[in-house]
Amino acid sequence: MKRRTSAIMFSTLLLLTAVLASSHDEAAAVGSDNVVTGAGAGVFPAGANYAGVQLAGGTFGLGVQTTSTGSATGDVEVQFNGTSLIGLDQSITVAGKITSGTDNGNGTMTLSGTAIVNMGDGTPPTGGVALVATVGPTGITLTLGGSALPTLPRSDGWIAIE
Repeated sequence: MKRRTSAIMFSTLLLLTAVLASSHDEAAAVGSDNVVTGAGAGVFPAGANYAGVQLAGGTFGLGVQTTSTGSATGDVEVQFNGTSLIGLDQSITVAGKITSGTDNGNGTMTLSGTAIVNMGDGTPPTGGVALVATVGPTGITLTLGGSALPTLPRSDGWIAIE
């Protein structure tokens, strides 16, 4: 009987510890500095290009949570649409994991991490590409590796920094 009581007490204590640990993680997530969300589309000005693709426009989606220490967690996905060097439609997809974020103090955030870039031309996607995204109410600007892409101006949708 004593063994059974000890086993029940141990199980109850283990369960209580698990519940308290999970509620602590949720409370820590609520206390972060910024939440950046957005989804939308835009049209590039004439002459915008990346890696030989003449860019016409694109769509984006993002959801990132930053902390006061500069760490962040979240995702950014952008699809650029354009025309290849030989005149074919081409879509470039960038899927990024965000690991750090900075509030620029002017209504924009700079988010950093790594991305998988699919050029949409039949070549295999490239992973582990350094990603920097500057987002604000007017649009999103990406730098992939060392190459800055033109700003995708937001003409539809929203970007919220809270």
